[in-house]
Parts: sequence; C-alpha cells; structure tokens
Amino acid sequence: MKHAWFLTELIYRIHDRNSPTVHQFDKQMRLIKADSAREAYQAALVMASHELDKRNMPSGNTLLWEFAGIGILQTIDKPEESVDHMELHYTIDTAGAAREYMHSLRTRHASLQMQIALTA
Repeated sequence: MKHAWFLTELIYRIHDRNSPTVHQFDKQMRLIKADSAREAYQAALVMASHELDKRNMPSGNTLLWEFAGIGILQTIDKPEESVDHMELHYTIDTAGAAREYMHSLRTRHASLQMQIALTA
C-alpha cells in the first residue's frame, strides 16, 4: 500500500496548580506518514503519549498536561521536504468555558473514532 500524509491536530489541556481558574489549551498541528487513517490515528495517540511523558516529567513544575483529544485528522497532498511527525504550527489558547470546550472536543474526537472504525 502507498503511504499517505495526514494532518492532525493534537490538543492538550494545561492545568496550572497555581492558577486553577485559568484554562489553557495547547493545539499542535503535526504531519504523519501512514498507510491508512487508522494507522495515522494510532500514531497520533502515540505522539500525544510521548508529549505527555516529556511535559509531565517531575521537575517541580506547577503545570500538568492532559491529552484532550484529536481535533482533526485528514489526508493531505505530500508537502515538499516533509518530515514524519513534524510539528507545523501550535497555539496556546486560554478558554473562558473549559468544560464546554472539552465537551465539544470530546464529541469531535468520538466522531473521528467512529469514522475510522467504519473505514476499517
């Protein structure tokens, strides 16, 4: 099977123990080279796990990172000079209504899981 390129958005919730009322979300756009959407989805979950391991290492840091979900996962044309797992863009947003944002994200993530399950 021919490899395809996928664009995925990994979203993390950042908890600050010193400011429990501030709700921040880190959104990272990444490239994944995979044989199928299912394989790309699994690779995205592995990337998210590695990012959490790196961010939550014990260092006296007051921040705790939580994987919130995958915002998008879509096939794209092969970018020039692309590198698998390359981060293309990221933002850190402060959400006023974190509970509603998390609900919306989890709904999108569940929909993505269903789409992948149906194509398997």
